[in-house]
Formats: sequence, C-alpha cells, structure tokens
Amino acid sequence: MTVTTSGPAAPAASSAAASSARSRRRACGGRCWACGGVAQWLGPLDAPGHDAGRTTPGRPPGLADLLRAAHTRPTLLALEDAQWLDEPSLHWLGALSRRWAGAPLAVLCGGSRLGAPDPDWHDLLAAAPGAATAHHLVLSPLGPDQVAAAVARAFGRWGDEEFLAAAGRATGGHPGILDDTLRQFAWHGHRPVAARVPELGTLAATVTGDHLMRALRGLTREVVAVVRALAVCGGLLDFPLVCALAGLDTIGEPRLRAVLAQLPGIGTGDGTGTEPRLAPAVRSRVLTGASATERIDLHTRAAELAYRAAVDDVAVADLLLGTRRIGRPWALRALRIGAEAAAQRQDHRHAATLLGRALEEDPPPAEHARLVLELSAAHLLGEPEAGDHRLDAIVRRAGTDGALRVRAADLGLTGGATAVVRRAVADVLPGAGGPEQDDLLALFWCTEPTGQGEIALPVPEVPPLPPQPASPAQAAVRAWQLALRGHRLDQAGALARTALAHESTEGPLVQPWLAACRTLCLADAHDEAEAGLDRLLRELSGNRLRLAAPHALALRAELHLRRGRLEPAERDVAEAERALHLLGRPVVIAPFLRAVGILVDLESGRRDRARERAADPLPPGAEGSDHWAHLLFARAAVALGSGSPAEAGELLRESGRRLLSRHQLNPALLPWRSLAALASHALGDRAEAARLSEQEVRLARRWGAPTTVGWAELSAQRVADRPGRLAGVRSAAGALRCRPAGPGYVRALAELAAVELAEQGGDRKTAERSLEELSVLTARHPAGPMAVRARDLAGTLDDRTGRPADPAWDSLSPTERHTAELAGRGHSNRDIAAMLSVSSRAVELRLRRAYRKLGIDGRPELRVLVRAMEGQ
Repeated sequence: MTVTTSGPAAPAASSAAASSARSRRRACGGRCWACGGVAQWLGPLDAPGHDAGRTTPGRPPGLADLLRAAHTRPTLLALEDAQWLDEPSLHWLGALSRRWAGAPLAVLCGGSRLGAPDPDWHDLLAAAPGAATAHHLVLSPLGPDQVAAAVARAFGRWGDEEFLAAAGRATGGHPGILDDTLRQFAWHGHRPVAARVPELGTLAATVTGDHLMRALRGLTREVVAVVRALAVCGGLLDFPLVCALAGLDTIGEPRLRAVLAQLPGIGTGDGTGTEPRLAPAVRSRVLTGASATERIDLHTRAAELAYRAAVDDVAVADLLLGTRRIGRPWALRALRIGAEAAAQRQDHRHAATLLGRALEEDPPPAEHARLVLELSAAHLLGEPEAGDHRLDAIVRRAGTDGALRVRAADLGLTGGATAVVRRAVADVLPGAGGPEQDDLLALFWCTEPTGQGEIALPVPEVPPLPPQPASPAQAAVRAWQLALRGHRLDQAGALARTALAHESTEGPLVQPWLAACRTLCLADAHDEAEAGLDRLLRELSGNRLRLAAPHALALRAELHLRRGRLEPAERDVAEAERALHLLGRPVVIAPFLRAVGILVDLESGRRDRARERAADPLPPGAEGSDHWAHLLFARAAVALGSGSPAEAGELLRESGRRLLSRHQLNPALLPWRSLAALASHALGDRAEAARLSEQEVRLARRWGAPTTVGWAELSAQRVADRPGRLAGVRSAAGALRCRPAGPGYVRALAELAAVELAEQGGDRKTAERSLEELSVLTARHPAGPMAVRARDLAGTLDDRTGRPADPAWDSLSPTERHTAELAGRGHSNRDIAAMLSVSSRAVELRLRRAYRKLGIDGRPELRVLVRAMEGQ
C-alpha cells in the first residue's frame, strides 16, 4: 500500500510522514525506516548479521534486502521531502514500486511536486502495480482546532484565543512553519499569550522566509524569476504581466500557478485564489538571492511596465527607489507624487528618500530648485537636525542660485533653524548682490527685528535695513521693526501693504509675509491682515505649507480673538495644534499658540480649561522662544482671574522684562503694563498701578492705533481715582466703538455701564443701551467674564431689557432689533455675522426687513435713529 501527501501544506508533509512513522513504530513494534533518500535506505537493517553492502548484479542496491525484510514482518517505509530525490533515487523508487506486490510493505511518502521532473516521485508511486491500494492525501492548511492542539503540544498549556488566531494567520496554517515557529517561540522563553502576538508575527515571518528560500533552491530558474518578480511588483501587476516581467517561457501558466500555490509565503491577496501574492514580510528575503545588478534591472523593468499599465504613481515611485536614473518625465512626476503621499501619511523620512531619488533624475534647473527645497522641508519635518545641515549647506554653497538661497533661508527660519540660518546668512551676505542681497538682509533681520535679542552665537556685523526698503521683503521686516518699537503707525502700515501687494510665481516668502500681517494686525487693519494670512495659506503647498501652517493659523486665531470672534479663533487654535504635532521642532511657535488658546478659553468662560492649558508643560527649549512672553502674559491673565494678583504680577514683570530686553515697546503687542497695573491695584500698590498705566497710555498714544489707545485709557481708568473717571471711560469707550467688537470693546461697554450707573452725572439710559449691546455681544458665551458682569449690572436696573422708547422698534423681532442696533453703531455685516454666529447673508436679510419696518432706506438713517434713541 502507498500513501502520498501533497497540497498547500505539502512542504511540511515530509515532517508529518516521519512523525507518523515514529508513532507507528512505538504503537506496534514493527520495522520502520524514517528516511529521506537512498543513502538512508541502504543503511543497516536491524536484522542480525545484515550486510549493508551486499548487492545483486543488475538490480538496484539494497532493494532485495528491503523486500526480504518486509516479507519477514510488516514494514513501514517513510520517505521525507520526496521532492529532493535525485535521478538515481527516483530510479530506485520506481524499481521498488514494480516489485512490492504481495509484500506486507506500506510506503508513506510526503513532499512537494514543485518543479519536479516528469515523471516525478508521485507519478512513479501512483502508476505502480497494485495502484488500487494507493492513496493520495491533499493536505489543507491547519484549522483552528489543529493550531490550538499544536500550541498545546509545544507549550504544555492552551494558548490565549487571540494568540491562537494570530498563530494561524501568521503561519497560514502551514504545519512545518507553525511547528518551527512555535518551537523557536518557546525557545525564546515566550508564553502563548496575547501580549506576545507581535513577537510571534515577527518570528513567523522569519520562519516563512526560511521555508520559502529552501523551497526555491529546488525550483527552476523560471519559477524563481517569477517569485522574484512577485517580490518586486506582486499586487501591482496582473499575473500575466508578472510572468512577462520574469521572462516566463517554458512553463505554462496553469502549471506555474499550481507550483506557486504550494510555496510557503505565497497566497492570494484578493481571496479569489486566482492571483498569487507574496507575503510582504518575505519579499526582501526573496530578493537577497539576486545580485545587485539583477535587482536594479528587475526594478527598472518593473517600474516601466507598471507605468505603461497605468499603475498608481505612488506604487511606481516605490519601484523607482530600486532603479538607477530613468531619464523620463514620468519617473520624476511619480517620485514627486509619491513623496507628497508619504508626507500626507506623516512618513517624512520616506518622503525625503523619494525626493532624494527624484534629484537623481537630473531635472531642469527650476524643478531642481523646487526639489531641493521640498527635500529640505521633508528633513525639517522628520529629522530637523538633518534639515538644518542641508539648509546650511545650500545657503553657504558657492554658486547656489540666488533665489534658491533666499528661499532656503526662509524655509529654515519657518522650520525653526533660526540660529543656523542667521549665521549662514551673515556669512554669505558680503558676497551676495542685487535682489538676493536685499532679501537675505531682510531675512537676517527677521531673526531678531530689533537687534536686541539674546543670540547664542556671535555673527559678523550686518548693516541695518535701509530707511527706504529695496524689496517687498525688506518693506515687511521694516514695518515689523516699527510696529515692535511702537511708532510711525502710518509708515508701518504703508510698508506692510506694499509687501503684501507683491506677486511671486514661487509663492511668498513666509517670514516677511507673516511680519507684514502682524504689523497690520497691530495697526487695527484686521481685514487686510486676515486677507494676507488667507492668501499665504492658499498659495503655499506641500511641506512648505506644513511648516508655515502653525504660524499662520496661530496668528489668525489671535486676529479673530482681537475682533471678538471666539468660535473662529477656537477653530484656528485647534487646527494649529494639529498642525503643530506634525512639526519636527514645535518649540518655535508652541508658546504663542498656547497663549492664544488660553486667552480664547478665558474669554469664552472656560476657566478650568484655561488653567489646564496654562499648567500643561511645553516641549523642552520652549522657554527660549521669542514668544515666551506671550505665554507668561496668558498665565498671568489666568492667575489674575483666579484671584492671585501677586502671582500675576510676577509673571507680568517677567513677560515685560523679556519684551523690554528685545526693545519691543508697543503695548499693542502685549498690554502687559495695564494688566500689571490691575494686579498692583488689587494688592494696594496704587502708585505702581498709576505708573504702569501712565506708561501704557503714553506708549499707546505714540503708536496711535485706536484699539491700543482705547484699551490703555480704559485700563488706566479702572485703576484711577474717582474724579474724572466718568469722562475717561466715556472717552475710551468712544475710541473703541469704531473698532471691531473685541475684548477691549466689550470691557468698555461693561465699564461704561458701571460708571454711568455709579458715578454722579452718569446717564442711566446710556447704561441701559450699553448693557443691551453687551448682552448681545456676549450671548454666545454666557459663562464668559463679561457676560457674567453684564448680568450683575443688569440686576441694578429696573427695566432689564432696556427696549427703545420709539414705537417703531416694537415691530422688529429680537434678532432684527439686535442686528439693527449693531449696524447702527458702525459694525460691518461681517463683524455682526461673527458676533451673532450667523452668515453675512442672514445679516443682510435681517437688515432689509428692519429697514422696511422702520421706514428707512439704509445705514446712514439707521445710525441717526440709533444715536437719537441713545440721546446722542
């Protein structure tokens, strides 16, 4: 009788055969040879006096001895790894199959038919006389119960359910792979528990690769070539194309599929059983058998074939990593697309690898410059130190294109390589000329606009920016210098507008552009600043956008906060925080973003969240950021709101010290003096409070922005003695009324209502109107500090609603009345939409209905009506 085994688990069938033979010997005491070839078959039998070397002329050696022994008592012959039999062994096996008729002999033969000659071992046994007693078993992968039993045998205990499932998946139910994996797993001292599944997967991949490599050694060159082609592009190309790539010639596709189906580590990726797929974990192992030249040639042909087959560019780009220069436009395009896809996955190292390979394609000069910048940005995101070195080399390299040098320096500043770029720019400035020199000079002064910062490394002396800037970049930085010092408001605004009016095919320089937007923000040109930031975010792309986005979003969030648009501010803070996590060096902008987030939380009434933000640690090195003063100011606001004026005062003094050390005097940047005055006033130090308030008012008037002046005057009145306080608050409220309804204006309304009710000569009607407007502005955030104060003040009024006496107003709905009041006080439709959290279109419709009901034609008449009702 013969029993043969094959199937997907066939390479392990030989082990099963040997195991069965050993079990059979123990069970019945019969004769057994667990042998893998003729050399073992000719070994000494256990019969006394047997002569292993005795042969009969003309007959295969040892055959007569085996048959004689089989007639003596029942014999089981187990053949392992029959696929490895050489030609003499196959001849011996054929001779045995023709002579065993009538002998009590059972042959248990296990192995694979991969690449075997024709006829192979299976054909010989199946065609032997007495074929009716031949049985062929097709071994399927082990099922869950069999995997569980194997684990129990290996460890002497049952495995966790998750571990058992993972073992089945990782080994494909292959008996040999499972056995070897479990044996090595146990040898490492691991237990069959869920926590060890990752180690199990790694080990199973190694064992699968070992089994596959052993199987490949017995296959034909064509089959091996197909397996290598699968390792390179299996899953990307249809199987016929894979065969064409491998140069398949003599083996038919059906036979090849049957061979591949029995190889370990090869399955079907789509579950249909029609397309062979090589497991990702063993692909690199398969290619180790090829020479470097063979691998390069295979990847090159695979990339070209994949491109012609319209395979996704991302996959083609990965194939191109294994090739030399292709010299075709499609290759460069695929590599750039692949790099962008990798960057979107936050795999910046892989993106850098693809961009580096793209540079090997020798692109045109303009494209080469863009690739160099993209590669540097990828390094800044993934490996900041490597990015610093690359940018330093670009800036310093003799012969570098001037525009490329400028953009590399700007990129480095945006990515946080301030010290590196500052030193490099200072060193190359003397040798630069023309527009390049103008822009490099501007970027140098971007690193420390006032020239008073604490720079760790000394640099060569650099000339100041000229009074009449020579380039848009210089205009932007010069505007920011004036804004930080807090004087020449008109000149600063004009320079900033000049900078933002510049058009460039390569997109704006980030740092000068941000400087111009910051200047306009401090100059109360909020619409222009917001438009500039929106344009920056719109025109940048790729890694440049990823590096610049946290800066632009954080600044736009502060801009929304200054305008009282808390919901948009909160959204920008959240988006900036997400973008910040993508940076390799987040310390540059992190303190500023955290400060804005804290202040937004305070204005929205989320005090607990503001305290949590203030207490959360920042990345190491953040204290050295230019924006640390902003975080100290925000923390002081939290402390002051929590009833800790002493702590607030200390934080504000440190914030002021940092700003003053950099000669940043403008209170529009941070009104730290007014907040410190409130803290001093709360501690009873009225003289210090007055001194700080007077300084802030003087500096605010020197700058001249209405919001800055109004805030300083309002803050001064809050700590001033009572005589003259009413007139001072009215003046401050008037200065702030023409600006967007930011924190300063809502505080002015609250303070105005309070003094009108409390001071002699105050006007109750003005207080009522102020409280009504304050209630509208704070309705979206009822827990906010000004909403709470509005309710407290309203409690002192007999008529809490403060509805107008004019009967025409009675015909308006509450939403129409609130919208009309805000429009009559000078607020734009856009500002009203942000205050009421509606669309600009909804504001327009409400105003039209209000005009019709009031019998007026437009805004000028509405302003007159509102002022008349307020007694103005």
